[in-house]
Amino acid sequence: MIEPQKLASTSGGTDVSPGEPAAEPDYSAKPSRTLEIAIAVVALVLSVAALVLSRDIVLRMGGGGIDPKWWPTMLSCCGIALSLVLLLQAFLSTSSHRGDLLAIERRGWTRMIVSLTLSAVYVFAWSRFGYVVPTIIFTGALLWVFGLRSWKGLVIFPVAVAIFIYGLFHLLLRVPL
Repeated sequence: MIEPQKLASTSGGTDVSPGEPAAEPDYSAKPSRTLEIAIAVVALVLSVAALVLSRDIVLRMGGGGIDPKWWPTMLSCCGIALSLVLLLQAFLSTSSHRGDLLAIERRGWTRMIVSLTLSAVYVFAWSRFGYVVPTIIFTGALLWVFGLRSWKGLVIFPVAVAIFIYGLFHLLLRVPL
């Protein structure tokens, strides 16, 4: 017979020895071959769409060499190659361990929907109000959605990112933003 003083009761009603830690609940995401295949297929479809769109870029001057189509085409081809690697891995290997990822929960879906909404508003605002102000607001809003609460981080980082990108593309590379 076990002495009652040597047992501890956990919230689940199971008895555990005092020196033995109670088992932690497992909140990690379970391996899913279907999810891996779906992600690979979506990535492949988006990469092929990007390739088709990149080939439709109209050149104002004669082509040849590295033209405005080159970089988007290169990125699309790399995306297709990586998507095919993901697809082959999903079919040929066992499902990868996803213990470092949390299972899907409501808060994650909310953050994703808010992020996509902010992105759509950002694209609209950029075309209406220019680059700088919408970028600062968008970056700050995304940082806040994903948990940053420091006012310094919410102000300094978005301003620094907007200035860096503006300086790089608009001033240095002469790409109109």
